[in-house]
Amino acid sequence: MKIVIIGGTGLVATELIRQGLTIPEITSIVAVARRPVHLEADVPDSSKFKSVTLRDYEEFTDIVKSELAGADVCIWTVAVTPFRLSKFDFAEVKRVCQDCTVAGLRAVLEANANATLANPTKFIYMSAEGTPEDLTKKTLVFGDYNLMRGRTEQIVQEFGKEHQQVVNTYIVRPGMVWSHITFWRSVQGNMFRAMNLVTRAIPNIGRTELAAAILDQAVNGFQKDQKIVPNADLVRIGRDALERRARH
Repeated sequence: MKIVIIGGTGLVATELIRQGLTIPEITSIVAVARRPVHLEADVPDSSKFKSVTLRDYEEFTDIVKSELAGADVCIWTVAVTPFRLSKFDFAEVKRVCQDCTVAGLRAVLEANANATLANPTKFIYMSAEGTPEDLTKKTLVFGDYNLMRGRTEQIVQEFGKEHQQVVNTYIVRPGMVWSHITFWRSVQGNMFRAMNLVTRAIPNIGRTELAAAILDQAVNGFQKDQKIVPNADLVRIGRDALERRARH
């Protein structure tokens, strides 16, 4: 199984790569990013990993498209998160979150239109919990941003329906993603773990759980007719996948 991870240097993407290299069913991982992706020294099998760079996520060159060819799964992790909105004007946020996603979908379609895959390429789009499906209502917080992300989800779904012979699209909606990579993320992670003992008032998921959930669905398939996977399901699927791996 060949998996392509687009946005390969991000928080979730690097965990997808780390875990993916330990899964026997995955025989090839291609990380696409604007700078080279470097593996940690103790990875179990670096021979099935390849890093490919591109200048911009809206511009897929023929070289990059050739790496998308034959992909069983493409995982899209590129986005501007709400906490980084202040660093960009909204036009750039929309370009990165929506226009680049469309460019990625088209690149996967073009690369695999004549490929000899047994099944269509799974395109897994990483969205966020709380993304609205009713685009007639604007939220008080991050209103324009949320509507744009909602519209992007619609575009992804429409693309999958139109090109289902080549690309099947799926959406995962994690809540707040926490990890122990940095000091502040460690503080954040401990806070959410404490909250989870009594409530999940703020939907959240550990980086390890999220990567495990996405990879489990990439390898084993999504539940029948489930095209959008919410945070609660991702937590359950991720934990189950990690427990199964620990037993083997």
